[in-house]
Amino acid sequence: MQTMFWPATIAMLGAALFLGAAGIFLLAIQYHRHGRLSWRRTLTTGAAVIYGFGLFSYTMLPLPETRTAFCRPGVAIPQLNPLNFLNDFALSYELGMRHFLTSFTLWQVLFNVILFMPLGILAVRWLRGNIFLGTLIGLTASLAIELTQYTGIWGLYTCAYRVADVDDVLTNTLGALIGSIVAYLPIFSWLTGPRESSAANAAPREVTRLRRFMANAFDIAFVLALVMLTTFVLEIAEKLGAPQASYNLTERWIPSISVLLVFLLPTLAPGRASLGQRCAWIRIAGKQRREASAWQALLRSLLGLGGISFAFQIADSIWAVSPWAWLSLLVLGYVVLSSLFLLFDRSGQGLAGRITGTRFVDRRMR
Repeated sequence: MQTMFWPATIAMLGAALFLGAAGIFLLAIQYHRHGRLSWRRTLTTGAAVIYGFGLFSYTMLPLPETRTAFCRPGVAIPQLNPLNFLNDFALSYELGMRHFLTSFTLWQVLFNVILFMPLGILAVRWLRGNIFLGTLIGLTASLAIELTQYTGIWGLYTCAYRVADVDDVLTNTLGALIGSIVAYLPIFSWLTGPRESSAANAAPREVTRLRRFMANAFDIAFVLALVMLTTFVLEIAEKLGAPQASYNLTERWIPSISVLLVFLLPTLAPGRASLGQRCAWIRIAGKQRREASAWQALLRSLLGLGGISFAFQIADSIWAVSPWAWLSLLVLGYVVLSSLFLLFDRSGQGLAGRITGTRFVDRRMR
């Protein structure tokens, strides 16, 4: 029983970690593509992620401890005879119906079918495909899995560590076919998000506080991702023999450049919006809701989340954004005041907007 359920535990943990780290980026993609968030679309994406980790856990884990752990005669020999499981069924049935119904042989085949049914359902409902596409995706995924097992994860291991079985391809594909058919049942209709045209063709909408908050969340996520990715690359380079990165590089320059790439440069480009604001389809506008000038947009960004992010990225602590205590206190006071304006300013301009004479409008507004 443990053999059946521990991969599910690994899948849930892996999916939770992935969604915790990458969930905000999936939301940013969804918002940019559709112009708004949908709870059905979000839940289905989460379900697809969990299923993907589950598929990996059940077909690839556990991994051998060494590259040659399974390089012994008679281990992980590929099974290349189609429908060989029918012979196993016959042998098991000779011992009686009860033995057959409780045999590992039967339940292994049934599990292979059940494992790929969600793939067919997602192909029809989530990807808006049809029965043929769902079956084809199942066949392709199963072939990829079996080839990965047969090649020892494409040479990562010296020998195959799991049995590559042509019958698995057949039963997996059957599961995807069944899933594609049952996907048309009304019970699975919630998996399909609302039908919407491209966000670029949608009508402009009011820029609400929630929309601005989402844009801010996207921007912060982009900055943190750039910082962590660059730091990770430097750590890998260091392990490969490169010189150790200096404190100024990792704590000053990398965060500063990340803020520059996410906030300042996109704000100066046509469209006058940071990366997160572009995902949320908003831009900085001046008088009469026309595109703000470059200096207005830059100043708005520096007085807004862009400048605040820069200050806290290079700070040693939240209470020490500057070597001078009075300046740190002033910055913290400005952050608090700016947050209050974001929450309670009826005009929607915010503190930085009032100072610079700008506001946020929908990017599709002409």
